[in-house]
Amino acid sequence: MSSEDHYRSQAEALLRLAAATDNMRDRGRLIDEAMHWHNRAIEAREGADGSLADGAEEMRF
Repeated sequence: MSSEDHYRSQAEALLRLAAATDNMRDRGRLIDEAMHWHNRAIEAREGADGSLADGAEEMRF
């Protein structure tokens, strides 16, 4: 599993957990953490020159 895939799976797991959480404060914290992992996945996809590989669109939060 590549770093990008690992980071993306972390983000997805946290978002699933957030969706199942009733406490809004905990849900917000989980969503913030998921966005952190999403951004790490985007960074892992970037090339050494800072551009995205394969013309992918950047969607940082």
